[in-house]
Amino acid sequence: FASLIFISSYGQEKVDAASTNAIKKQGLENSKVMDIAFQLTDVSGPRLTNSPGYFKAANWAVAELKKWGLTNAALEPWGEFGKSWELKKSYIALTAPYYRPLIGFPKTWTKGSGGLKHAEIILVKASDSAALEAYRGKLKDKVVLLYRNDTLKQSFKADATRRTDESLEKMANATPPAPDTSRRRMVRGMATMASRLKNMATTDGAIAILSMSPRGVDGTLFVQGGGSYAGKDPENILDIMLAMEDYMSLVRLANSGYPVKLDVDVETEFSSKDLKGYNVVAEIPGTDPVLKD
Repeated sequence: FASLIFISSYGQEKVDAASTNAIKKQGLENSKVMDIAFQLTDVSGPRLTNSPGYFKAANWAVAELKKWGLTNAALEPWGEFGKSWELKKSYIALTAPYYRPLIGFPKTWTKGSGGLKHAEIILVKASDSAALEAYRGKLKDKVVLLYRNDTLKQSFKADATRRTDESLEKMANATPPAPDTSRRRMVRGMATMASRLKNMATTDGAIAILSMSPRGVDGTLFVQGGGSYAGKDPENILDIMLAMEDYMSLVRLANSGYPVKLDVDVETEFSSKDLKGYNVVAEIPGTDPVLKD
């Protein structure tokens, strides 16, 4: 969301019950919260920092704050952030051994595919850097898929549950478990392998890399940044986050020896015209004559 920072100056004064009641009535019976949320989300779209969507929402907020009577409403730079990024088009589908649209979304600050590409998947099965070297020079014009053997664990519990007094007390008295150092090492190892694979794919000229998060079950995607957004850094290779179910389906097909092909058509746009980040600020003028001076 566009940040709204209100700077208010006021003096000590008696409580005005009538004004307080009027404010309560306005909030409870004539709230504009849903209208504001609609403008900032549905109308403005994604609001990645420094993106066109962010500035659309931020400029709307500035105009709206002026309508409300606030003073000095403006976009205030807080320092250098980095490049702007916008997703213009996204399409990915399985085309062999049969056609099926895939649930996927490009990671932010990654480049596009350069038009519609009909590409084969290459399954990378490497547990260390030495094994990874065997794939060097083989990734050109391929979509890279890193082998994983995650198991989807279905849950039959309700998404939301009400806590009992007993469960809350148990949580309050719980002792934090000892750090799972083995899992931390495994996660760091996977991150290192993925980083090396990304560098190799970039050098070889791969079309894209596919990613997956085991948190994203039932078609849910958890999409984060795909690399650096600093002003002078090169564009990152296209990295598409797939739903776990689709990712593991591709792994099983490729691992069984079937030729797997995809259609990929992603268009993104970077801009380094303005590298600064901005907040939306406005002031509520006070009424105390001493403070106003």
